[in-house]
Amino acid sequence: MAEQLTEKDDTEFYYSTEERKRMEEIPEPTIVEASYHTEAGFEFLHLKLSDGRRLLIPKEDLPELKNATTEQAKDISLTAPYVAVWWPQVDDGLYLPDFLERRWGKIGRAVAA
Repeated sequence: MAEQLTEKDDTEFYYSTEERKRMEEIPEPTIVEASYHTEAGFEFLHLKLSDGRRLLIPKEDLPELKNATTEQAKDISLTAPYVAVWWPQVDDGLYLPDFLERRWGKIGRAVAA
């Protein structure tokens, strides 16, 4: 389904009332599994989401792990209601809804990647 954007002026667009309502009805995905991997010099976070998506996020895209060692990055815990990953040794985490919003925009959470 195509996004229904309405032109506000020359540079701004906004979602129609109908589209905003549809987006609000979409349940937020939760994290089913989280793990950190190192393979052939490539380090990444693997997230399995409740909506079926699997995200492979390179360490370079995770400012939370900028100064973390591999061992610190592998020490992961999920926080209820399972919408966040926490690295206790780094004392930082990733909040899934914000990450998805930054990465794909609000409408992107409805589309399987």
